[in-house]
Amino acid sequence: MHTLSRPRYFGFLIAALFVVLAGRVLLVAADDPADDTGTAERQVLLKEMRSAVAAIKVTETAGEQVRSGKLVEEPLIRYSDEQWRIRDATVWLWTVQGRPVSLLKMERYRIPDVKRQWLFNMGSTSPDTLEVKWPFDREFTSKKPGMIFQPLPDSPNAAENKTARLTQLKQLTRGFAATLSAIAGRDDKSEMRLLPKPLYQYASEPAEILDGALFGFSATGTNPDAILAIQVRGPDLKSAKWEYAVTAMTNGGLQVRLGDNPVFSQPPLHGRGEVFETRTWFFSERIE
Repeated sequence: MHTLSRPRYFGFLIAALFVVLAGRVLLVAADDPADDTGTAERQVLLKEMRSAVAAIKVTETAGEQVRSGKLVEEPLIRYSDEQWRIRDATVWLWTVQGRPVSLLKMERYRIPDVKRQWLFNMGSTSPDTLEVKWPFDREFTSKKPGMIFQPLPDSPNAAENKTARLTQLKQLTRGFAATLSAIAGRDDKSEMRLLPKPLYQYASEPAEILDGALFGFSATGTNPDAILAIQVRGPDLKSAKWEYAVTAMTNGGLQVRLGDNPVFSQPPLHGRGEVFETRTWFFSERIE
C-alpha cells in the first residue's frame, strides 16, 4: 500500500475539492432557471423595443426642405436603473445625411399599472424643426433647434485620420462636468459621470462635419440623462473648427459646465407636463 506525504496529500485534497466546486458552479450556471428566464425576458423586451422604434417616423424640416430621418439599426446603449425602477431600457438614434437629429429613450418600468410600464422619451438633436409620429395616436413637433452648437475654446487642430480624431474627441470631453438635481425644492444634487465610450460617432459631408460623437453623462448607472455632442466642422481639414452642444434627456434639473463656466442648464421639470420645446415624453401601454 502506497502512502502520500503530508504536503502532497493536502495538495491532492485541495485540487479534488476545487474540481468538485467548479463542477457545481458550472452546473448551477447551466441549470439556473432564473438566469435563463432573465435572458429570455431581455430578448423579448429588446424585440418589442426594436419593433416599436421601427414604426416611429421622424422628419426634419429646414425651410422648404423636408428630410426623412433614418433609424440607426442597433440601440446606442442598453441599461437598467434600479433607482428609478427601470427594468430595461435602450437609446435609439435617427440621422439625416449622417448627422444625429433625434434621440429616443425607451424604458420598461417595474410598475404594476400596465399603462405605465413603457415610457417614450423623445428629444431633438436637430438644428431645424423636427416632427415625430408614432403608429398610434401620438405626435410631436419641436419648437426650436434641439442642439445649438458653440465654438469649443482652446481646442486643437483636427487630426488627419479618424482614429486620431476619436482620441481628440475623448480628450475634449474631459473639460465638461455635469450635475443632476432630481426634484425641485430638494437638495439632492448628484455629480454625473461621463460614460467611458461614445454613444455614437458620425460624419456628414453635406453638413461639412468631418467627425463628431455623442457622449452621455449619467448619475445612476449607465442611464444617459445628459447628452454632449462634440464635432469638428468645416469645408476642409485645415479650416475645420471644433464645436459642442448639449441637450437633456431627463425631467431632472441639469447643469453642464465647461471648466468653471455653466454652458447648459435645465430646471427640474417634474409635474410640468409632457411636451416641451425640444422634447416630449409619455407613458403608453401601446408600443406599436
